[in-house]
Amino acid sequence: MLGAAALMFPLHLLVLSGIGLILTIAAVGAGIPLASVLFGLSTAATVILAVAPCVALWSLARREHVPLSLGQYLAAGLSPNRGGPRPSLSRSYATIDGQDLMLDVWRSRASANRPRPAIVKVHGGGWVLGERGEGPMWNEWLNQRGFDVFDVDYRLPPRATWRDEVADVKSAIGWVATHATELEIDPARISVWGMSAGGNLAMLAAYSMGDPRLPASTPEPAVKIRCVINLYGSSELERQHASGGSPDKESLAIRRYVGGSPEQFPDRYRLLSPIGHVDAKSPPTLTLLGASDRIVPIDQATLLDRALAAAGVVRETWLLPATDHAFDANWGGFATQFARARIEAFLNRHS
Repeated sequence: MLGAAALMFPLHLLVLSGIGLILTIAAVGAGIPLASVLFGLSTAATVILAVAPCVALWSLARREHVPLSLGQYLAAGLSPNRGGPRPSLSRSYATIDGQDLMLDVWRSRASANRPRPAIVKVHGGGWVLGERGEGPMWNEWLNQRGFDVFDVDYRLPPRATWRDEVADVKSAIGWVATHATELEIDPARISVWGMSAGGNLAMLAAYSMGDPRLPASTPEPAVKIRCVINLYGSSELERQHASGGSPDKESLAIRRYVGGSPEQFPDRYRLLSPIGHVDAKSPPTLTLLGASDRIVPIDQATLLDRALAAAGVVRETWLLPATDHAFDANWGGFATQFARARIEAFLNRHS
């Protein structure tokens, strides 16, 4: 967690550098050479840890002609991009076994044009945790660009069985499409967005839409998805189970989600892997993953990219240097600034 925080908020480490410099000067003044050396080395180390990730991201941004702002970074401070359900925005999209499944409707006021494009947003949490409302600054940002956002919940273990999570996501997408007139959104311009496990579910719902092996939870119509935004989501579950950056925690979560190990349920792992559903009809997909992600290995992005390319699907894949999982928790961070620029350009072309 400390390593992730350091990569997420690198420039904040300069506070430690300042403290270390003061202690170094004090140790020199007091004539304590060993303390002077130790404090000096600590100061140098924190400066390197603070600056190196920023240089790597600025280099990528410069190559791709993406402007980054130190002012945005500093303005965001330590305010994390974290949230939760907004009851005033909540509506039920299905009732299953007496349980209401909810979504929050974030309406755009940026444009008077109707109908608007829609994005169904799927939260993360390793398939076993989490709730709608994750990353609320993304919802506001999308609203400002003319998108209505439908931020959905889905059932989790132990109440959910292995097919229920993607089934609920498909039901939410179908609910948005069937209520398009009431909601004043364009049913032909519905995209899906997911973070972490939500990225996996968003891709799976989009690529397997209409597959009778993975039906919706409710009798909703299959919806043609306009495009997919995948933030650090897994594409191949068996490989993720074997090589995830946090093996014990991640593998346990996957087993709870699927119901067991790949040896016990190989068919389930294949069916729940988005990469196995890729074909020429799959929607355009943008993937963003940190090259230093401690949970989702970079091969989850590269294998997906190859599969999409082989099928002739429009796609963009970005591996962000010196960037960890859930990097967008720092809304002003350079990785998040780069991600916003790439997502906006992608949505302008494909949504």
